[in-house]
Amino acid sequence: MSNKIGMIIKLIPKETESTYIFDRIHAEDINALAVSMLDAFTDTEDFEGETLEDLHEEILSVVVDGFGVFIPEASFQIKQNSDIASVILISMYKGNPFVSELFTTKKYLNLGMASSLLNKSINVLWELGYENLILYVHPRNIGAINLYKKIGFTELEVER
Repeated sequence: MSNKIGMIIKLIPKETESTYIFDRIHAEDINALAVSMLDAFTDTEDFEGETLEDLHEEILSVVVDGFGVFIPEASFQIKQNSDIASVILISMYKGNPFVSELFTTKKYLNLGMASSLLNKSINVLWELGYENLILYVHPRNIGAINLYKKIGFTELEVER
């Protein structure tokens, strides 16, 4: 994560859009999540040539195999017409909840899904008693950085 910008937010309750239905993440969703993630990342700053199999393994490592302790209560997907449109996966990392994945498929970009998911996860994490949420973002992903700042994230101090 050294080539990424770390960001943090102090958890306080957020307004959430009631526009979307937030579904929990289940192990049987992993294949569909990988397909959606490939769509979301292809031709973006975050794409590093991963195959569908690579992304399947990445999601599996978060949800099942324990990249960190997965927090299913704070991880959600939004479906549109039975397609997975947007996803947030939250795990523990260095003692804090961490946004392991947050993506929206190209067809559903700019509809407020990512911010809705983030706000929903922030509320759940706050209710669970956590104090902060961290994430890492590619420095050229200006749209994501602006979204995170709008929600209230600030850049983490660089560890030296």
